Amino acid sequence: MNIIKARQELLMGKTIYDMELRVVDYGRVSTDKDDQINSLENQVHYFHDMIQSIEKWTHIHSYVDEGISGTQVNKREQFLKMIEDARQGKFDLIVTKEVSRFARNTIDSIQYTELLLQYGVIVFFISDNINTIYPDSEFRLTLMASMAQDEVRKLSERVKFGIKRSIKDGKLGGGALTGYYKKDGKLVINEQEAPMIQMIFSLYATGKYGFQKIGEILKEHGYSTKKGKVYSDTTIKKMIKNYRYKGYYTANLSRIEDYKTHKKKALPREEWIVYKDQKGIVPPIVSEELWNRANEIYQERLKRRNKNVLNKSNLLENRSYTSKIFCKEHHKAFIRCACGKRKENPVWQCNEYVRHGLKACKTPILYEKQLHKIFTNLINQIISNKKELYHIMIRDYQMLYQEKRKDTNLSCILSQMKEQENCKDKLLDLSLRGLINEEDFKAKYQKVEDELQRLKQEAKTSSKEWKNPLQNKMEEEIKQLLNVEKNIKKYFDLFIDKVFVSKINQDRKHLQFEIIFNFDHLPKIIEVHMQNKKNQEKELQRMR
Repeated sequence: MNIIKARQELLMGKTIYDMELRVVDYGRVSTDKDDQINSLENQVHYFHDMIQSIEKWTHIHSYVDEGISGTQVNKREQFLKMIEDARQGKFDLIVTKEVSRFARNTIDSIQYTELLLQYGVIVFFISDNINTIYPDSEFRLTLMASMAQDEVRKLSERVKFGIKRSIKDGKLGGGALTGYYKKDGKLVINEQEAPMIQMIFSLYATGKYGFQKIGEILKEHGYSTKKGKVYSDTTIKKMIKNYRYKGYYTANLSRIEDYKTHKKKALPREEWIVYKDQKGIVPPIVSEELWNRANEIYQERLKRRNKNVLNKSNLLENRSYTSKIFCKEHHKAFIRCACGKRKENPVWQCNEYVRHGLKACKTPILYEKQLHKIFTNLINQIISNKKELYHIMIRDYQMLYQEKRKDTNLSCILSQMKEQENCKDKLLDLSLRGLINEEDFKAKYQKVEDELQRLKQEAKTSSKEWKNPLQNKMEEEIKQLLNVEKNIKKYFDLFIDKVFVSKINQDRKHLQFEIIFNFDHLPKIIEVHMQNKKNQEKELQRMR
């Protein structure tokens, strides 16, 4: 729609009902409750009948968001699809019930209606009687949107007050929890889900299984998410740490910082409210002894993991190949293993192998020492002219140093020459005023002139090469820098983007490394032959 032309037609007495428009409607409810859904269906029917009743309007589509908060536009899929369709020019008019259904944030309301006008689309808020085609609509929209936003703020404050009151009265907050269902403000054990919770704690308390393995075992026993997927490590960890499973009341573990973004902030442990329930509000699914044992193991493992990452520089150094080497068959990244017997001789393995063993992935294990050798040889071939590079780097360094010294020295000389010129002017002034006799004037003037000539001569020779006192040290550092073997991880990161590893002819000793370089003109593939099970490199050959 041409907004300017449409506004001119309105000034001539037309209304939007007299214009041939392609029309869509938008509706939203913030909960999944039946009465809200029914209300939304009624809105859609109303809009459809209304649009159909206007002769010159054509109904294009209905956009509906169910159970979505209006404060967060980025979560409203249908709303965002409507904006994108508007950009593509699929319709001219959006009809919606009211500003609070469209957006409950003043900035969003203004920004999106202005954006839609740029796309040639107007918005008609029926209950508020605001149409963005009219010039005064922005002012009215600002007032209505501000009121809607303030209502959200007040609602947020009321909710916070209600939560505080519930905590004080010992009432249970929060939503449903796996293993329970809620009834009359209390948790009731779900007999179908409780055995899964007991299995999780029992397995973890043995100390033999991690979260990932437990998720796989649960799947084997028929326990999975609502989407039929394996329970994630994060989900199982949260279950292990949840006090309610041992019959404890918990509250005030987190707080919503901003009512507009709904962003939560975890509160420090000293602010938590945690105590053993004596009122039957939170019945235990596992014993306190089992819960405590599982959490002791979790804390022990956490300490070990933290101890391993205390030296962050070493950690980063050891992760040089992370997200760089992939299994060609599964397109899964290789993972570094340096625990237990691997501590002195780390290896890199396909993620599928790490998770499910040899039955899942037969791509060979790569020893880190071997990777260093392979890529050292490769990069040495790429930069075979290291002597030339060394001389270039030394030359460039010397030139930079000399230029810096030249600039600094010349600046100093020019400053001194200016001082001598000022001295000459002062002597002349003293002579003219009769404050200095002719003999003294000539002697002092000649002395200044001699110094000035000396400085001029020094300025001419300031481009003379300067010997850098740190020259030897710099030359040694450049030699070290060009030592590929000692800096293989830095060179690997510089030259190589990704490496895909695969077997050749199903031979686990004969591998192909498909390399994607950061420089397109370099070779793409190398072949490596392994000598034995320990993956000792025998040769690196046939680069193409």
